[in-house]
Amino acid sequence: MKFPSREWCEAAAAAMLHDPSVIAAVADFGPVVAGLVIEKGDGLESDFCLLARIEPGRPAVLSYPEDEDELEVLEPDYVAWAAYPLCKALLEETRRGGRPDPLRAILDRRVRLHGDLQRLVKHAGRHRGAGLDAIRAVPTEFV
Repeated sequence: MKFPSREWCEAAAAAMLHDPSVIAAVADFGPVVAGLVIEKGDGLESDFCLLARIEPGRPAVLSYPEDEDELEVLEPDYVAWAAYPLCKALLEETRRGGRPDPLRAILDRRVRLHGDLQRLVKHAGRHRGAGLDAIRAVPTEFV
């Protein structure tokens, strides 16, 4: 499956439903609506936008706004903007067995974030690495 794509995101969300570390992290964090804009570049011809509605004990509900303006109108709790080359590098590191830290990318300002950073830092510290095994299981090709 190509990353990023609807097919890849649906497969990743399904894989995470069976990952105990993800289930625990979602239960701890609580309901959240999060958006992601993967910014074009390095072969990705246009921005890829994703909105995820996540609740404990339920499958994530994913939608794919046309652009960042449409995403922001939906008023998610969090929106992150990340360059495609960075997303690709983090995913490649994960697939090689590494443990990349997306929170570090936010704190280093390589990812721009709108939302409650304090809440995110608090919960991320308790669930470091949640979902990495699930992501490794998703067949991935890059654009």
